[in-house]
Amino acid sequence: MPPPLVRTDLRYVERVVHGSVSEAELAVFGLRLADVCDFSVNTNPLGPASSVLSALTEADWTRYPGDDEPRLRQALAKRNHVPATQVVLGNGSVELLWLLALATLRHGDRLVVAGPTFGEYARAARVAGADVVDVRDLASAPTSRLLVVCNPNNPTGRYCDRGAIETLLADAPRRGVVLDEAYAPFVDERWPSEPLLESGNLAILRSMTKDHGLPGVRLGYLLASSSLATAVEAVRPPWSVNAGALRAGLAALEPEAEAHVARARAVVKHTRTLLSEGFTRLGFRVEPSAANFVLVDVGDGARFRQALLPHGLVVRDCASFGLPAHVRVACRLPDDCTRLLATVAHLRL
Repeated sequence: MPPPLVRTDLRYVERVVHGSVSEAELAVFGLRLADVCDFSVNTNPLGPASSVLSALTEADWTRYPGDDEPRLRQALAKRNHVPATQVVLGNGSVELLWLLALATLRHGDRLVVAGPTFGEYARAARVAGADVVDVRDLASAPTSRLLVVCNPNNPTGRYCDRGAIETLLADAPRRGVVLDEAYAPFVDERWPSEPLLESGNLAILRSMTKDHGLPGVRLGYLLASSSLATAVEAVRPPWSVNAGALRAGLAALEPEAEAHVARARAVVKHTRTLLSEGFTRLGFRVEPSAANFVLVDVGDGARFRQALLPHGLVVRDCASFGLPAHVRVACRLPDDCTRLLATVAHLRL
């Protein structure tokens, strides 16, 4: 009998639960997506910059999207003070994470993740045939081929300082360290990680759509040594970044768009305090956060989320992170946050 066509180890790979809400779930309450105030997705509370939206309309959808890739890669290299050979574009930072796993992990290798955190790290490693170890203390991380740190971390909002990452790089120079900075644009006092690329064993993942409120566009980039970047590029599918995303990426680097993100960062700083103090006054425990979201212990995350849905409010149930008592709440506009807190107080959740 011939061997099975499908890899038997894939039976242990489960899909990762992400945020937001479906039309079908809302229909039960007579609601549409347009009726909902969604705190489960962590993006720019001001939405996209008009200049970035305009750039999307300038894309030529009748041609393959290759011409703008060198321009965007060069622009990102200049911005980050690295050669263009150290920059890889991707269909969102998640694709680049999967490509990193494909380029570096072999069957039986080990990936260490600093948890609780984003589930796609473990999923990508398991698809590559690697084993996954979740640690809560980076100092206790076992030997591994790769170690992933989300910084600031999703869903806790914890932000590691430069010294902690330098220690990880120095302690095991043959181990790759992946620093996922998808939410770093919302950090008030952000430290520059690009100089640490000189270690040779660091890869930095960045999103270009969370800070610009365009998660549907899918665009991110990776910074790494030239050899690792070349390996990731070798396993990257052709034309994985569409023409509109490339144009949006170029526009996102312009002063107008950067000023828009700076304004959003100020809003996030205000509403992070508003949410943290508001939930604390209501008797809930809130984790200190440097990101554009807060993690709140509500006792039963699923019940809490369900109670808010009929009111057109969506928060992120954190059971899939291994935190069933918690919800994650994004920093939206002040009026939205005030409405959420008032509803929670009224319902006595």
